Amino acid sequence: MLKIKLTLLSLLLFSSALNADVAVIYSMKDKPYFSMNIPDSWRVNVGSEADAAQLPEAEQAPPRVITVMPEEESILWFGAWVPFYLQNLDEAQEYLSSLDDFLVDKPVLVKTDDVNLNAMPARYFMGKGEREGKAVDFFVMLFQLSKENIGVAIYIGPPATTNAHKDVLRGMMKSISPIEE
Repeated sequence: MLKIKLTLLSLLLFSSALNADVAVIYSMKDKPYFSMNIPDSWRVNVGSEADAAQLPEAEQAPPRVITVMPEEESILWFGAWVPFYLQNLDEAQEYLSSLDDFLVDKPVLVKTDDVNLNAMPARYFMGKGEREGKAVDFFVMLFQLSKENIGVAIYIGPPATTNAHKDVLRGMMKSISPIEE
């Protein structure tokens, strides 16, 4: 009986370690903006910051982007960033519209709403479209980090991948929290 209890206890402890998340902090120009929880087993790629001195005079440096993908062969893309030149949700929505053809072909909006994300005003968009001729789902969260900063988080992937990872993706979106200084 003791052996069974020890086995069950070790399984519980081991399985919770397998499902642990890692907090990732998004920062740019030495300033932290937000944190989000990412599953241990997922790959994280943090883009580098462009040197503004190396760009043409009228051009702005692109924001640093954090991308996240599962270790397995699932086809999906999850990215988050702070476009420092946007200051409110309406500007962010216009910015998002300018990315339509870049992120998803033939986007069809299924649902949108203004919500509260961890004490931040936020706006989400859910829809369907195509990427390289194949059907994809997309989910976008725009979030007001401060009076002068907006964050963007986007998921794009085929419907089967969306279904397989929807709880994890929802958890990552819901974990986004501002870093207060």
